[in-house]
Parts: sequence; structure tokens; C-alpha cells
Amino acid sequence: MADSIGLRIHDARFWDERDLRQEVDRIFDICHGCRLCFKFCGSFPLLFDLIDRKTAERRSAHLAAHPELIEAAERKRAAAAAETPQSHEYERAEAFGDELPELMAHARDLSADEIDRVVDLCFQCKLCYPNCPYTPPHDFALDFPRLLLRWKAHRVRREGVPLTTKLLRNTGLIGRLGSLQPQLGNWAMGNRLNRLLMEKTVGIHRDKLLPPFHGETFPQWWARRGAPQMEEPQGLQEGVESPTPLKVALFSTCLVDFHAPEIGKAAIRVLEHNGVEVVWPKQQICCGMPFLDGGDVEAAAVSARRNVAVLGEWVARGYRVVIPSPSCSLMLREEYPQLLGDDASAGVAAASHDLGEYLYCIARDGRLKRDFQRRLGKVKYHVPCHIRVQNIGLRGRDLLRLVAEEVEVIQECSGHDGTWSMRTEHFEESLRWGGKLFAGIKGSADDPACSTTCSDCALAGLHIRQGTGAQAVHPVVALAFAYGFDVGSAAAQLAASPQG
Repeated sequence: MADSIGLRIHDARFWDERDLRQEVDRIFDICHGCRLCFKFCGSFPLLFDLIDRKTAERRSAHLAAHPELIEAAERKRAAAAAETPQSHEYERAEAFGDELPELMAHARDLSADEIDRVVDLCFQCKLCYPNCPYTPPHDFALDFPRLLLRWKAHRVRREGVPLTTKLLRNTGLIGRLGSLQPQLGNWAMGNRLNRLLMEKTVGIHRDKLLPPFHGETFPQWWARRGAPQMEEPQGLQEGVESPTPLKVALFSTCLVDFHAPEIGKAAIRVLEHNGVEVVWPKQQICCGMPFLDGGDVEAAAVSARRNVAVLGEWVARGYRVVIPSPSCSLMLREEYPQLLGDDASAGVAAASHDLGEYLYCIARDGRLKRDFQRRLGKVKYHVPCHIRVQNIGLRGRDLLRLVAEEVEVIQECSGHDGTWSMRTEHFEESLRWGGKLFAGIKGSADDPACSTTCSDCALAGLHIRQGTGAQAVHPVVALAFAYGFDVGSAAAQLAASPQG
């Protein structure tokens, strides 16, 4: 029985190069034989093609050296064709002598450079994992996305991380610097000459939309607003034995802090309106996923250790952790325990919720208020990949159904994945992988686009705007709007909904 090492970086096996190559060969061969995940990213089609081409080359070379095999096979085929067809109650396969299965190529025949090419086409949507029939507890114990991260980790340890890449992945630093002069930062991101320079120096595609900066960040808004404005909770549904605790620590994420503060504001207002006590631990930092996606697992572990220490204090006091970004909630809930391998990270993971999941728990307990002041018409809701991977249900959809006349669910990948789609070499491909989502958002003659598009992931929303021109909002922003709260620039779009 195989053992999936995942991201357990403190296990000596993780850094064993021979063990890594053996695991790559084992898993790649299983994937090559299965081929179920061909549609999720470019890694799988390339992997299959590389092995298939080597098989075809071997076969062609062998048959060219042995023409008698071809002649014998042709005689057998001609004889078979001349036979009177017979009906059979079972399937029958015939071999004619030129199939040569012994010449089949395997993953062990791939060079390190070819494996690098497979690895670099993975943008860590992770959808292959829940769709794979061979993940633990199956004896094969496949974990394809974490295997590729492990390969990247070895590469980073050998080659290091370029300075420009380090800067690009330091999202907290970029957010703080850009927020000092947001107008200048936003101008620079829209200036063509500057974008050409960015493409040449840091590899960000000149046409990629980038998250905007704001005059007031979420941390600044939190400091300015003063005392919490929590309202009385709604009565508990009769018969509920284990109600969800009504006190949470908000892990706001660096994306919300500096680029989408309206999501954090809406989350606070909706939570407090429903009687939830909210604290915001200011010592929190980036979840570390930008480092992890690049294979810098040790830098990711530093972020994990810091956040576990900060959030663990609140968890010990009975608070739950809520996270308004699915990639970050995935990081806290599933990657932190593997990276750190201790009880503290496991405790924080167990107490962590995606924001939509937590609000749904309140609704399930009968404590989510229904005093909505506005309604929406038709909403198209994009389900982010990292929501689907967590297997927590489509809670953004369920919340939107409370305030919308109709919710259409689109379960397609946006193709963004952190900084992957920003890179010059991947930008066009990212738009291709997001094509099905973009088509669903745009609609058709029979099903035209609606005025309201929602996604739990702000980066996916950015890519939706890139591919369609539609401005997507977080479901909690739509919920805050329905309650009657001021949601800033999103208000005009939400109010344009036919029933808004």
C-alpha cells in the first residue's frame, strides 16, 4: 500500500530526491493509464502526449528495423477480413503481431526537463484530487497536485527563487506599498508604457487586469470604525443541540485588506447584524499560498506558523475562524496541518470556515435574520475551484437564493490561480482555461447575461472581468446589499438587477 507524503515537509522522505522520482514515475504511470483528468489543466494532456509519443517513436523504429513483422501482420489482417463474420455473445480481441506492447513507454522515460514542463502547466486548481478515484484511502494514494508542489519544492531548494519572483509573491508588501499612493498605483497599472516595462522586468503580461488599490484599506477601516456594532442574535431554532458559536476571528486575507476592502466591510456588517461578535487579529499575515504555489514550501510554513500562533489564541477562547476567500480557507484548513504537522495547526484548521459556510451554519441553526430590504433578480454564481475542493457544499449559492429570484450556478474554472495567470507565458492559456466560465457568464441569445454576477473568489472575479467585462461581487456583498447596507461601488450594479 502506497503512502501519500503530501506536504509533510518535516518528513525526511519529502526531501529525498530518489524517493521523489520514484513517486513521480508511479503516479504519472497511473494517471497515464487512467486519463480521467485530461480536462482540468494542461499538465495532463502534456503528460499523456509525452509518453504516447515516446511509445510511437519506439514502435516506428522497431518496425522499421523489422519489416517482416509488418508483412506478417498484414497477412493476418487480410486473412481475418476474408473470414465469414461470426456472431459472438462476448467481445473478442485479436492481435496481429505488430502491436508490440513491450515497447510501451513509461514515466521513467521522461527527462527532468519534460517533468518540469508538466509541472509548470499546473495552476493548482486541485480539481483533479476530488475527481480522482485513487486518492487516499485507496491503496494507490494519489495526490497529483501536492506531488507537483513537492517537485517544485525540490527545484526551489536547488535553484533558489529569483528576486522578482519573491517580490511578486509578497502580496502583503505589494498591497501596503500600493495603498500608500493608491491613485498613483492604479495609474501605473493602467499606463501602457509602465505595463510594457513590468512585462520585461517581472514577467506580468501587459494586458492582465490587476487588483486595484484603495484609498482606505480594510485594516484602516477597521481601526476607524470604533466599537463593534453587534445586534441581538435571532432566536435559536427549536431542537438544535450544537449551535454554531456566535463569535469569530476574521482572517481577512491580504486580497481583502488591500484590494477588495468592500468584502471585509460587508462581512463585518452581515455578521454583526446577525449577532456575531467579530474580532480582527491585526498580527495576521498572508496565508502563504503564493509561496506554496511556487514551491517555496519553507516560506509558506513561516506564514503558516505565524498565523496559527495568532489565530490559535482566539480558537482557544472558543472563537471560530472565518475566511472570505476560498483559496485562503483551503490553505488554513488543509495545507497548514500538513506543512506544520502539529496539534496547534490541526486545532486552527478544525475551527476554520469559509465565510459562506459559516453563514450557512447560522442559517441552518435558524439564526440568520431574514429582514432583507432589497431583492435581486437573476444571479449567475461562479463556484470557485477551491470551494469545490473543500467539499463544503455550494454555500454561496444557498445564501444568494435567500435574496435572489433565481441563481444559476456555473461550475467552471476561471483559470486565474494567484499569480499564474499574470505571467506572460501563461496569460493566454489562462483565458483559454477560463473560456467555459466566460461563455456561461456572457450567456447566449436564449439565455442572455444577467446584471448580477457573483463569485466567492475576488481573483476569479477579476478574471471574469478580464474575459467578459462583467464585474463580479462576493456573495456576502450581495447579502449586505439585500440587508440594506451601503456596499459602495457595488451598489449600482446590484441595484441594476431586475428585482433590485
